[in-house]
Order: sequence, then structure tokens, then C-alpha cells
Amino acid sequence: MESLRSDPHGRNARLESVRRLCTALLLVSLSARGEEIRIELGRGRPSARLEAPGGRVEHDREPLALPARMHELVARAGQLRVDGQIVQGGAPVVFHPGASALRLDGRVLPGRVEVWADARGLVLVNALDLEEYVAAVVASEVPSGWPDAALQAQAVAARTFAVAQKIAQGPAARAHLGASVLDQVYAGAVHPASSALRAARATAGEVLTFGSAPIAAYFSASCGGRSETAENAFNVPAGSTPYLVLQRDDADEGRTWTVRKRLDDLSLALRKSGRVLAAVTGVSVSARTPSGRAGTVSIETTAGERLLSAVELRQILGYTALPSLWFDVSVERGAAVFRGRGNGHGVGLCQWGARARAVRGESYRAILTHYYPGADIRKMY
Repeated sequence: MESLRSDPHGRNARLESVRRLCTALLLVSLSARGEEIRIELGRGRPSARLEAPGGRVEHDREPLALPARMHELVARAGQLRVDGQIVQGGAPVVFHPGASALRLDGRVLPGRVEVWADARGLVLVNALDLEEYVAAVVASEVPSGWPDAALQAQAVAARTFAVAQKIAQGPAARAHLGASVLDQVYAGAVHPASSALRAARATAGEVLTFGSAPIAAYFSASCGGRSETAENAFNVPAGSTPYLVLQRDDADEGRTWTVRKRLDDLSLALRKSGRVLAAVTGVSVSARTPSGRAGTVSIETTAGERLLSAVELRQILGYTALPSLWFDVSVERGAAVFRGRGNGHGVGLCQWGARARAVRGESYRAILTHYYPGADIRKMY
């Protein structure tokens, strides 16, 4: 609201109106046909092997004669080579499935695979049906033996996140999402009889909306008993995600962890990042967010104190090395000892909390209502 009031010519209001119109038009188009999503599988690899039995291959919309069943993809000096042949021009080589699905380095993939090369290496994009993608994300993110309601809630959140990212990137973007934990984990095709596929089908076409737009449906493994806001976790504008709130979660309490990091190893990691060059002698939390998570960390060094955001510290050390930002830290016997709870950023749906709620009988709609208060569930098709 502040940005609209400070815009005397109404430019921001007009842009917001255009954004909402584009969103509405995209949602209408989604309801009219099956929707495609584009996932970047990797960027920068020097080579890959793609198995494409019986499928057609195209380059710049023209057939490309590649009789082999297994194809060698190589990027060298910004040029793409397929089975030893240099592919000219900037258009991708597109591999379509034949009687069976494509396999990239042994990973089964639904849909087609598009391949480019840039100065860093191969660019690999999997273009597939949105519902197949949702099922694959559910299978990649949560165990198959969890209750149906938990898997269905995950399916709606995953679909919503994907649609929102497609709108943000633009439908014609080279890729809408990555395949890692930085977006949503995507490991490829799911078994036809999987519980993840059943969850996707049971909620087919459903997305979470606020107003007329899909929400930013963030989720993490465990909030540890208290959720975090998007403003504090991701530095988004205040008030832009009113459905992502700080609240207690009695369905996910008590998961704690301890991580020990030798000060020498911590010094090395910070030095490699270029953020702190002097040797680390102490670590403490100097500021916290309203949820109790670390906001700023004080790094004591041989050259004095340095302040670092806790988000950046976790990025430097690694998301698995430091499971969450809800921690205390002290120095003990030459090591920084982090004692915390939860796993992930704690924003939006809590996967372990959703499981517990499903076990005690809550429906997937009730689960989503708890984790995204104020959002509506809308069926696109």
C-alpha cells in the first residue's frame, strides 16, 4: 500500500492491474488444456548421456537424424555436440519420447528433454505435463507411506508453487523452476501405482490463491513448533504474503538437533565465501526474528567482530549442514556448537506437521487452511 500511495501517476497500480489480468488469463488458459511446466535439470555439466529409444529428435523445428539409442551430449567452448556432431545455432536439440520414456544418466523422465550449451556447459531442461511434475515432486519431497491427506496437501502446495513460478518467470521462459531443494525437489518420473500419483490425481488442478493470484506456497520439512514469516525468511516486502504467518504448530514439536563445526573449518568456509577473512574465535546470535530464529550472527575473529545474517551463514555452511535458523550457538573445545530445532526455513506448510495432522484425522483442506490462513483452494481445471 505504501508504494501505491507514493506513486502519484498510478504507475504501480497500473502494473499491478496488468499483473492480475495476466494471471487471470493464464489461469483461464490452464483450465482449457493440460499445462506444461519446464524444469532445469542442470547447468554447467560438461557431458551427459541421454537414452531415447525410438523417439524423434529435432533442432530448430527440423528433424535431426540420430539413429543411436544412447546419445552422448557434450558442451565444449560454448558449443553443443551430440554424438560427436557439432550443433550450430542457438536453438536447442529437442528429444521426444518414443515407446518408452527418456532416461538422462539413468534417471527416467516424463515428457521431452531440451539441450543447449553455454560457456559454462550443458543446459538441460525437462518439459513435462504439470500433473506429472506434481506427482514427481510429492514422491521426491515426502515418504510414500505417509497418510493420503499429507500427500494431497503437499500436492496442492507443489502445484501452486509451480504455477506461481511459471507466472513469475513467464510462460515462454527457458525454464520455470530448478530441480533442487532451492525450488522443489524433482527426481524424475514416478511409478504408475505410487501414492504420490494418487495424491496428484485426487487434487488435480487445485491451487491455493489469494485474491486472483496463486500464492507463494512455501513449505519446509519441519518448523519445529513455530512457523516463520516470509518477510523474515526471504526479505519479501511487508504485507505481500499475508497468508504466511507466524503461528504455533502443536503438530510439529520436539525435533531437535546438534551440529558441531570446528572453528578452523568455519574459518575456512567463511574465507572461501569472501565474507570473513580472519580466523574465527567465537560465534553468537546477536539478533533474532519474532519467531525466535537467528536473524544476525556475531562472528568474533582475530581482526575483531563481524556481523553476518544468519540466512547467509546457513547458505555458506550448507542447508544440510545447518538444518534451520532456529538455534543457539556457543564455542566449546575449539568448535562452534549449534543446538537447534526444525528443518528448513519454517515458512508455510510444515511437512512433518502435515503428517501429524493427517494421522489425527484432518483432511488435506484443513491442513492447508492451517498453514496458509486466508488463502482459498481454487480448481483450475
